[in-house]
Amino acid sequence: MSWLSALGHTARAGFAVERRRLEPLSALRGALGLAFVIGVSLWLFSPAVAASSAFGAYQAAIATFQRSWRPRPQLALVSGATLGISTFLGYLSASHLALFLALLATWAFLSGLSWAAGPTVGVMAASNVAIMLITITLPSSVAEVAGHAAMSLFGGLVQAALLVLFPFRRWRPHRDALADALAAEALGAADTAALAGLDPVLAEELGAAFGLDVTDEAFWTASLDVIRARIDAYVELTEQFAT
Repeated sequence: MSWLSALGHTARAGFAVERRRLEPLSALRGALGLAFVIGVSLWLFSPAVAASSAFGAYQAAIATFQRSWRPRPQLALVSGATLGISTFLGYLSASHLALFLALLATWAFLSGLSWAAGPTVGVMAASNVAIMLITITLPSSVAEVAGHAAMSLFGGLVQAALLVLFPFRRWRPHRDALADALAAEALGAADTAALAGLDPVLAEELGAAFGLDVTDEAFWTASLDVIRARIDAYVELTEQFAT
């Protein structure tokens, strides 16, 4: 795929409306985490610190809604930590215009490159740059900015803890990520076939040739059941040999 074709594909994907199943429990979990972080910050510190912690909790919650095979608590922690680091470094360089502009340009460039690693990393990096421009205006000293950075991490930590305590639809994001990976492979095969002058074969058509409906949710859950059964068998064998 050429650079121009990739750019056009990205633009079309950005304007496309993706219809997904609503997840009210997950949304409620993220909102409760955000409310808890803001309440604790206001009770112990100040509205400015509450704003930094709210940004950390908000970005962590957004990161956990992205399609990724990575563990959700890990995404929340990384999101809060990277925002804290961005805030701290941004504040330290803000008093020197040239240094701050260089840091901002580097941050923006790296956030653009991060999209190559996937949309989840891209969303986290892009929001880091945007939120950092706000959070560096809140503290007034190095000690305060360290506290703001710590509270951003605290926001991510709270969201990660809620994910561990209340894991709604634990395997669905992994299933979605697997489906996206298989779809990407199918599109890659279709592009290769088109370049070779062959008729592309869609994943649905290929599965139908073997009597499989890859669009059916039961197809993916059955695959997970097979893996689960094998894990149980492995654990049972391990226990037998251990005794």
